Amino acid sequence: MANDLLDYHDGLNTLLATHTPLLRHEAVALADLNQRILAQDVAVVHNVPEFDNSAMDGYAINGNDCHEWRIVHRIAAGDDGAPLLLAPGEAARIFTGAPIPVGCSAVVMQEHVTRTQADADQAPPRITLLAGQSIQDGQHIRRRAEELQTGDVLLHAGKRLTPATIGLLAGQGYTHAPVHAQVRVSVFSSGNELVPPGQPLGPGQIYDSNRIMLIAWLRSLGFAVVDGGNLPDQLEATRAALAQAAQECDAIVCSGGVSVGEEDHLKNALTEVGELIQWRLFIKPGKPFTWGRIDHNDHTCRVFMLPGNPVSSLVTFQQLALPALLRLTGLSEQQARPLQWTAYADFSRDKPEPRREFVRVNLRHEAGQWLVRPVVQQGSNMLSGAVHANALAEVTPGTPIQPGDALTVYPLFNAI
Repeated sequence: MANDLLDYHDGLNTLLATHTPLLRHEAVALADLNQRILAQDVAVVHNVPEFDNSAMDGYAINGNDCHEWRIVHRIAAGDDGAPLLLAPGEAARIFTGAPIPVGCSAVVMQEHVTRTQADADQAPPRITLLAGQSIQDGQHIRRRAEELQTGDVLLHAGKRLTPATIGLLAGQGYTHAPVHAQVRVSVFSSGNELVPPGQPLGPGQIYDSNRIMLIAWLRSLGFAVVDGGNLPDQLEATRAALAQAAQECDAIVCSGGVSVGEEDHLKNALTEVGELIQWRLFIKPGKPFTWGRIDHNDHTCRVFMLPGNPVSSLVTFQQLALPALLRLTGLSEQQARPLQWTAYADFSRDKPEPRREFVRVNLRHEAGQWLVRPVVQQGSNMLSGAVHANALAEVTPGTPIQPGDALTVYPLFNAI
């Protein structure tokens, strides 16, 4: 067990390096693929477009130098027939997605021409180009395979699937895709003072907010979540619950019970049933953050123990536990890192903090740059402060802050 307090970046790098994707793969139907990670490359099966087609509602013409064309065909998307032919000076009424006829030199938008109806002698109707309009060769024609070509890679392994990628797969005719097995996470809270929402509060009791927050967060990212409930302040019960969860899940996330109090049993329980790898980081909030593992036969269950204060739990989960869990899903180290960029302080703080601190801030874009200002409620127990914030600003240890100082910021829930 490591006893020294780690810096945040050392802790994050260690977690990302030591948590690797699960080796289990499975084929999953498209409707259930959101947020899953591709396990293998997926190939382009069909050219996109499959054939030359119109990008506009308008007229396919033969002869870009003409001023007037005879309308001899009408072509709609999905029409089933032999390829049509345009002679010089001829045009076809055409609609978006319809196949381009042989001899077509360009498509003219319907707004750029006037149309005359057939006359009494049954001469075909004509279109005339409006004054001021010009024609470029091949305009408004989607060429065969200009977007995707059969045999190329459609999506690479390691890609997180979104509604857009699922639509792309469907457009190629796929019904399933090979993905890394869904990571199964058991979520516990710990403490005799905790009461489930909806139940009456007794003296000295509070509602259990952390477990509900973490379960909702994990499910939104595609994890299979088991609600482990609340662990009592009893070593034997805690040890048994961890051992049972380790047999059934790939990871365990607990909040509370990892400090140095006499009723904090999680750390000791993990030591008895598995391995405590790191206890405490040199950060604010979240110093008691802990991780380890429990081995069961050929199966390893990763364990993350978060502080009990709600903001400490939120910060350490987003900045440390979640990146490690995302590695298990199949993401690379770089993909799993918390999203970050540079913003500039719109505040000052003279008193330096000895630990690396993650300040809850409002991030806004103004006059061409990102600016941050702290929310009022900065206590590790004040979840309302995190609700009113949209990012975390990282402050290096022992550093005062002046307006205009560059800070690294991390959007909360990657929502920006």
